[in-house]
Formats: sequence, structure tokens, C-alpha cells
Amino acid sequence: MFKMHGITKRFDAVVALNEASFEVEPGEIRALLGSNGSGKSTLVKVLSGLVNPNAGKIEFDDMPVQIHNAQDSRKLGIAVAYQDLSLIQSMSVMDNIVLGMEPKGALGIINRKQAYVQAKEILARLKIDCRPEDLVQNLAPSLQSMIEVAKAISQKPRLLLLDEVTASLHHDEVDILFETLKELKKEGAAIVIVTHRMEEIFKICDNCTILKGGETVARGKMSEMDLNEIVYHMTGKRPDADARGVCSDQNENMDQGEPVLEVKNLVLLPKVKDISVTGHKGEIIGIGGLEGQGQSEFIRTLLGAHKPSSGEIIYKGVSEKFKSPAQAIKKEMGFVSGDRNKEAVFPIRSVAENIFAGKTTKGRMFGYLGPKEINRFAKETVEEFNIKVGSLKHPANSLSGGNQQKLVVGRWIALAPKLLLLDDPTKGVDINSRREIHKILKKCTEEGMTVMISSSDNAELLEIADRIYIFYEGRVSAMLAGENRTEEKLVAAMMGLTSCEGGAEISG
Repeated sequence: MFKMHGITKRFDAVVALNEASFEVEPGEIRALLGSNGSGKSTLVKVLSGLVNPNAGKIEFDDMPVQIHNAQDSRKLGIAVAYQDLSLIQSMSVMDNIVLGMEPKGALGIINRKQAYVQAKEILARLKIDCRPEDLVQNLAPSLQSMIEVAKAISQKPRLLLLDEVTASLHHDEVDILFETLKELKKEGAAIVIVTHRMEEIFKICDNCTILKGGETVARGKMSEMDLNEIVYHMTGKRPDADARGVCSDQNENMDQGEPVLEVKNLVLLPKVKDISVTGHKGEIIGIGGLEGQGQSEFIRTLLGAHKPSSGEIIYKGVSEKFKSPAQAIKKEMGFVSGDRNKEAVFPIRSVAENIFAGKTTKGRMFGYLGPKEINRFAKETVEEFNIKVGSLKHPANSLSGGNQQKLVVGRWIALAPKLLLLDDPTKGVDINSRREIHKILKKCTEEGMTVMISSSDNAELLEIADRIYIFYEGRVSAMLAGENRTEEKLVAAMMGLTSCEGGAEISG
């Protein structure tokens, strides 16, 4: 028996897990369920050694154990396969599968021949159509996901954790995986599955544990559960019949001024399969759904960072095909990333330089920029958006996380874009900074700006968005508007519980 008791994990002011409990037995396949922000991934990372909890205890076979890192986890017989692959792209399939468990000879030299045999055996077991010597980077996404699973299974784990690994698999690959899991179950392995595909839960799992807000709220046998019961435990409310939606034109009965953005049947494989969205002047459009359903790829395609396979983007009445974000920005688009460390903030540059960075995209390539102009622009932005700084000369990384994000938001709003795109902008931001960012965005829409915000926080979307498009496996499963912007309907749509192709409008 594998047990977790009273597991608590805080990331600064954010409580990811609050005295959560979880257990799974050998020879059992258990689903770990919950909506965005429920703590599922954090719980998996605690078991895998990637996250150390602030409180709680873990027991294996009724004995307390300590998991401080990935090595501790592996020694206990735990293996994990992630949706965000842990594979090294430039290495071969074989080297990825045996990484950290390389068979060695008497002198400690890696036995390449034995490694090849081991890799070939696990590839055959999972019917993966590739060779051990193939480079991972040359394989299709679904094959890479299967190799991620093969890598975990090859460790012969006592406890196997699968975190959304079926998201990019084809139906036949899912069937093969499930047959293998049934074999592992008979062999006595304990298996935990995290997935957004509810039909898979009922097909393969014996029991489930449901998290909400970092707490364990329910456990039960799948034979005694139904979808309404699961949604109830995730949200606290039962979805009514309307939660499945009624097919209708998404723009029906809409009187919100001129459309600034019209996206028609956008495709960017493998994540974006057929997305149609409309945004009007002075409107906040929310993009919701479980993580990894194509939201980020969609936002970046609008900005010109990706080239779509097909579909049309009509912006300000003109069909556009932006070749780069720079082109989109010159046409009065703005972009705020939630990953400020990688995509938004220049950490060692000054606050003033960071704020002025957006304006440079509209300037002359070889124009002279004086410090007075940079500081004047930065000072106005800092004052308008209440960004708490010591000095404009201080590096951006001297600011708190919330103030860094307000800096990024202020950078773009100061340029007065017609369309502002935000990709999970308040992720990891304290609640006061989040409220201030929301206040800024609402004021912008009152002045005529169109805002499109993707968020992994359902409460944020329900609070700020006029309409919410829910993405499910690369398509719009539903659009919520008016009184029907409720958590239970949002969660139902996130799990694909809609009754029509291309997305249903659920409006009040």
C-alpha cells in the first residue's frame, strides 16, 4: 500500500496542496482527478521527488519514507511518464530508455549490446514503430509520448505514475497502452493515471481520488461513479442538462460592437485542430480548458510566432498572415506571457529598459534613444500602473513577482494596442497583484481595447471574461456567456461534455 497523509505544499503565497491525502494499492489502477489548480500535478511531483512538501508524510508498505529528490523516488520503485516529455531530444531512443539505468559490465563500462536488447524488448511490448538507434527529435509527437511511457515501464516500477500521457496519443496507441497497463496490474504494480479524457477513466481505472483546491474531496470506485458525480466533487455543484450545450451560431444575439478579431477554422497540428473564435471591441474574451489543449499555441499563432496549417485570421477587417510577432505588433497587437522569466522580463536590465522594450519594436531600426526619453516613458508607466520599484535604474529581477508581471502588462498597455493577447498572465502572481492587473485590463476595455486572456485558473476566467471559449483537444468544446458562465459548466466543457461539433454556445 502506498499512502500520503496531510501533504501540504506552498509556493510563496499560493497553496498548491492543503493537507491532501492519497493512497493506491498494488494491483490497482487509480485515477487522480481535478480541474486546473486542484493540485494533481503537484501531488505527482511530490512522489517523483521534483517537489518537496512543507508538511505531511508518505508511507510505503506501512513504513514512513522520505522522498527528497528523483533519485530517492527511483530507489523506492516509482517511475513517472509526463505529458511534458522528460526525453532528451538529441539522444537516441535507446539512450533515453536506459538513461540512469544503463546496464554495465564488470569494469563499469556501459554494455551497449544489452542496452539495445532492453530497448528493443520494451519497444516491441508497446508496439512502438521505431528503432532503438533512431533520434527522438526525428519522431512524431505521439511516438515520443509512447517512448516516454516505455522509459517509465522499463524501470519495472512498483508505482507507475502517468501524467496526461494519452493527450497526444492516437486511439490505437491508447488501446495498446491500456493492454500493457492491465498486464502490469496483474503483475502487482500500482498505477496512477492523470487524464482529462473521462471515457478513459471509466475504461481502465478501478478507483479514483478527486482533488479540489489542493484538498482531497472524494474517493470512490469507478463502478459507483458517473460524470455528474465527478463534476460535482470538482466544483461543488451538479451540472444541469444545459451544461452539455445547444448547437448554435456563436455570434447569435451578440450586440457588442464591431469584431476586431475573427478566427475561422484555425489549424496548427498537433495541438490546434479546428478553432473558431470572435472578439469584439471593448470585450474580454477568455480562453479556458485543461492545460495542454492548444491554448498557448493558439495565442502565439495569432501573434505570428507560429504559421498555421490552415484557417483564416481576420484582424481589424483584414485577412492577415503575420510572418513574425514584430509584424503583428506593428499592426497594434500586444502580448503578455505568464512565463515572465523566459519570455517577458530581461532580469538584469533596468526597470526603465524593460518597460521601454515594447516601444522599441515600433521605432526606427537605427534611431537614437536617449536616457531621458526612456526614463520619461518608464516613469509614466510605473506611476499609472502602480508598479512598486526602488529606482528605475534597478534591475527588473529586484522587483517582486507580482510587480514584474505588472511591469510587463504596463509595457504593452502603454502602447495602446487594439488587441492585447495574454497567455496565463497571473500564474504564480499574488492575489493583490492579480486584482490590480484585472482592474487595469477592465479599464482598457472601457477605453475600447479588445483583450484575449488564456488562463489555467477557472475562477479568474469567470471573474474577468465576458465570454469564455473552452478548448478541448484542440477544438472549442463550448462557449460560455451571460448567466451560464458558471464553474460547473466550465468544468463540464473542459472534460469534453458538450453535445455538438465545433463548440456549443451556452449563453444566458
